[in-house]
Amino acid sequence: MNEFVTSAIRKHASYRRHALDNGASLGALAFAREKLRAAAQVRFALGDSVWMWLIVALSLAARLIRIDHQPLWLDEALTLKRIHMGLGGLMADSFTNRHMPTYFLLLRLASRFLGPGDAWLRIPSALFGAMSAGMVFIIARRLGSRTASIVAGLLMALSPLQVQYGQEARSYTLVTLLIAVALWGLLRLAGNPSRASMDIRSVESDRLGWGAYVLGTIAALDVLGDAVPWLIASNLSLLLIWRSLRAVPQTQGALARNWTWSAALIVACTVPFYCAIIAASDGHMLQKFDWIPELSWQHMWVVVGSVYLMRMLAVVKFDLMHTAVPLLSMLIALAALSGLLRMRGKLEGRVLLLSVLVLPLLVLVMSLFKSMLLPRYVLWSAAPFFVMAGLGVDVLPRRMLATVAALWLVLGVVNLGPVYRIETKPRWDMAAATLAAKVRPGDTVFTADPNAPTMLSVLQPKDGLPIEASAMVTSQLDEALARWRQGSRVWAVNGRSALGQREDLADFKNRIGALGTPVVEIPQGKEITILMFPAPDEADETEAN
Repeated sequence: MNEFVTSAIRKHASYRRHALDNGASLGALAFAREKLRAAAQVRFALGDSVWMWLIVALSLAARLIRIDHQPLWLDEALTLKRIHMGLGGLMADSFTNRHMPTYFLLLRLASRFLGPGDAWLRIPSALFGAMSAGMVFIIARRLGSRTASIVAGLLMALSPLQVQYGQEARSYTLVTLLIAVALWGLLRLAGNPSRASMDIRSVESDRLGWGAYVLGTIAALDVLGDAVPWLIASNLSLLLIWRSLRAVPQTQGALARNWTWSAALIVACTVPFYCAIIAASDGHMLQKFDWIPELSWQHMWVVVGSVYLMRMLAVVKFDLMHTAVPLLSMLIALAALSGLLRMRGKLEGRVLLLSVLVLPLLVLVMSLFKSMLLPRYVLWSAAPFFVMAGLGVDVLPRRMLATVAALWLVLGVVNLGPVYRIETKPRWDMAAATLAAKVRPGDTVFTADPNAPTMLSVLQPKDGLPIEASAMVTSQLDEALARWRQGSRVWAVNGRSALGQREDLADFKNRIGALGTPVVEIPQGKEITILMFPAPDEADETEAN
């Protein structure tokens, strides 16, 4: 290996001298420098690969452990329903609900090869999340030391929120992975603007950088609309790269040409799908986000703490859970600040900073008019943030780096523990099983949450009769009261299926006070309570006895 490296260095040093002697272009010289640097780093490639795969394996293990511990919640229940629709119905339902059909088509295909049980639907998310940690390692390794890349990869692998979404049958980890690929390509372009400006048909051009950026961006945009801010961040970054070449107008113009072609290709491959979403939504996009809590300082802290500072999120309560290692948040914040200072003045550092800031700032500005700030809507910006935090470790003395990396690993593993123990999603699976076992023909099930009938239908026991076969399930109180007066028992279910305010149990009892006093009260986890009200004639008999 050493002989190969030495030979490669001599060869490219000779190429560089030849280029200088013959008045080669700046692009050719840049190409020579890039080849020289690549050859010098060959000896580290095997070691880096080993560490990268260790990070990926750790990340995958963290997401597979107790992947079925939390029940499906509303978003996942809708995923399950959608992938069992016909092809046309799947696409129509996706566009109507402001989603790209891409992920659901992928999951529909993958479900043929996955095992039985709803938890298997989460396996693709776990795989994409693990690969995202590997990409964070690769990005950080390009910009810093091996220790910096190990720390960055560990943060991505062991982030409670990343693990939570890696155990959820939704597309957030996939879009995070795709944007990480696009970011890696963009950083390659920023690392050598002269090569980025070369004609893409030239062997000396950075085809890999442009290819990773363009294909990663197209794929991310075609998976989830949350990737749209990446298009803004990346084009601002390309503007910085273009400005860095202002001393050579000809090269600057050549970069503008490549930039224009890349933008045209991205637009052509994505805009038709977004037009379909707008058409299916009747142009009223923002009105359908009324369920998001209003912007507040507490709201912002929940987002920052969960996305960037390794805090665990209570999915439907929009709150942070108890943290096992409070010190970890402060250490990450300090490391990120150190990384920012270390990368200041560097073009790649400015690209990385834009990748971190554009998404949350854009969503924050939008939230001043229409609340849009949710942890999952800014999830992918955690990848460049963790890269920056990893780079911050490089300022420490070399003799401390191994100890620091080991410390990050221990703290991260301990901090992740509560993810596998604490209930973060409502136990609609328990409620569905209880009702399926107890309802009898003619009963009525009334739910406080309008989406609860969907949850009960999707999560009912697979080996029993559907609840709807014995009872009527409704979220309309008037309908439930009318059936009760006609002699139907009523099972009233208080609990939420997704993010939003939960009606207090006492207030719920007051609202349905016309049903009388419940004779059965069954808690189902922390979020759900089932009350049973006998029919009027049964209640009279009970009182008489």
